[in-house]
Parts: sequence; structure tokens; C-alpha cells
Amino acid sequence: MSWVGILVLAVAIYAAIKVVGALFKAALWVGILLFAWWYFGPRLGIPFLF
Repeated sequence: MSWVGILVLAVAIYAAIKVVGALFKAALWVGILLFAWWYFGPRLGIPFLF
């Protein structure tokens, strides 16, 4: 494998780690918002999603 292939592999691994981190952060925010809706919804009179 040439140095160009190693460089492309390193960049691809870095990008994959960044994408997984962003998806994890988005999933955490969705969980936080759903929990807030479930917890504060009845107190504020907001109906449930389902």
C-alpha cells in the first residue's frame, strides 16, 4: 500500500469517527428532548406524541 492509500485510509477513519460522534450527539439530544416532553408535558398541558 502506498503512502497515498495510507493517507486516504487515515482520513476515512477520522471522518467515520466524526460521523459516529455527531450521530451519537444527535441521538442524545433527541433523547433529552423526548424525556423533557414526557416529564414536563403533563404539567404544561402538552399532549403526548402517541
